[in-house]
Amino acid sequence: MMKQITKVRIRLTALVLAFILTAGSVLVSSGQVSAASSNPYLIKVNRKMSTVTIYEKDKKGEYTVPVKAMACSPGWDTRLGTFKTPAKYRWWLLMDDVWGQYCTRINGGILFHSVWYYEKDPSTLSNVQYNKLGTICSHGCVRLNVQDAKWIYDNCPVGTTVVVYDSNDPGPLGKPQTIKVPTTSRMGYDPTDIWSKGNPYIKKKPVISGAKNRTITKVENVDVLSGITAKTSTGTDGTSLLKASIQYNGKTVKKVDPKKSGIYKVTYQIKDLLGKTAKKTVTYTVKGDMTKPKLSGVEDIITNSRDKADRELALKNVKAFWKDKELSKDNIEVTITDTEDKGIYQVDYVAVAANGMKAKASAVIYVDSDIPSFTGIEDKEIPYGTKVSREYALEDVEVYDEFTYLSKDDIQVTISEDKDNGQYEITYQVTDAGGNTGKAGAVYKVIDPLRIEGAKDKIIPKGLYLNEFYALSQGIKAFDGEQELTGRLTAEIKETEKDVYQIVFTVVNDAGRKKEVTVTYTRAE
Repeated sequence: MMKQITKVRIRLTALVLAFILTAGSVLVSSGQVSAASSNPYLIKVNRKMSTVTIYEKDKKGEYTVPVKAMACSPGWDTRLGTFKTPAKYRWWLLMDDVWGQYCTRINGGILFHSVWYYEKDPSTLSNVQYNKLGTICSHGCVRLNVQDAKWIYDNCPVGTTVVVYDSNDPGPLGKPQTIKVPTTSRMGYDPTDIWSKGNPYIKKKPVISGAKNRTITKVENVDVLSGITAKTSTGTDGTSLLKASIQYNGKTVKKVDPKKSGIYKVTYQIKDLLGKTAKKTVTYTVKGDMTKPKLSGVEDIITNSRDKADRELALKNVKAFWKDKELSKDNIEVTITDTEDKGIYQVDYVAVAANGMKAKASAVIYVDSDIPSFTGIEDKEIPYGTKVSREYALEDVEVYDEFTYLSKDDIQVTISEDKDNGQYEITYQVTDAGGNTGKAGAVYKVIDPLRIEGAKDKIIPKGLYLNEFYALSQGIKAFDGEQELTGRLTAEIKETEKDVYQIVFTVVNDAGRKKEVTVTYTRAE
């Protein structure tokens, strides 16, 4: 009964003191504005990201230099704004009759403090609440581990500015990982509380399990981290923190190579979030010469029907090596299997070294008897002045082969110009991987550069007097290439039947070459 009365008195005293401090915090805040500039640090609390960042002054005296980040547990009732710390307490009675260590008041009933304890005793920490650090879970206070709460308690004097805000960015130093403790027991010590002499975590270290000496006698995949586990100094799983380094003949290597005999020293190390380390070294002994041979030049073969799918063809470009020395082709076993697809053969290679180790590879032989085919090749007329290049000749052309991938780059194009006939002869040729050659050709006829334009059949008025002047005035023009042959046109008119006239327009160029166009003019009835 007396213990309960004492608790009530302590609780009432704490509430009264909290009220007094709450009321007085405004006075402290307003009274210490000028002194704040002498404070070494500014504290920012990112409520949303549960992170505290400590800043110190830059050369201009402004708090812009981040020096320390802490994971914390605020609450949604943690008030946003800017405050100045009014008081500190080594221990403080919190809500629900629990206690906090190294408490620094922020504003009103909101404090920085350690994760709470069931009693005013560092061995009564709530293990469950400790594992919530880094999440929003308090009634409004900002919970920290003992190490961080004590740092603020020791280094940030009364009057230090605290800014509480929300942001998706945890801060310039990021958000630290949080230490976990086993929850098999209801309460215990904070692992960072090195100031409590009874804290068992002070002497504990990480433990590496499963690491032992091994002997490798066959070629196998050696994963030095397989089966190795670790516990942190707090007893939680620390396997993900494990690192392994390997030494072979005094040099650091990336792996234990089962093909190279000798002794490999494998060192396992772990450094947990408390900065505590553990190390263990074992040996992996690789016995015997297990060097495997190597095959080179194994690739699919495309040949024509004149070649046989036999051992000689299969080994044409294939070599085997062992310890950088070429083996005789007698050391290569070749198996050729006829598949269900006509003309396709499966080839399996096995190279055998003196130590009995083997290397295997596979390829396919395609016996190609088909000639490559073209599409898009055809005779055509082209405008005068067209530049007939390889690109122009291949513009609409595609090539196809059953076994070989062919593109326009594989096509040989030959272009011959026949100036007398005004045309180009184009020859296309392509050869597939099997040696089969496909050919095709086309003729490009150039539209005559000496030409008459605008001449066409027409109906003329009934009473019109038809003569050469009229015929030549109907928009008829003559060209030699791009040059207009002004004044060179003539028109010969002949009545072939009543009111029907045949007109022959004629032009002669400077070389004496003649061009004629015949049209018919008919009088309207």
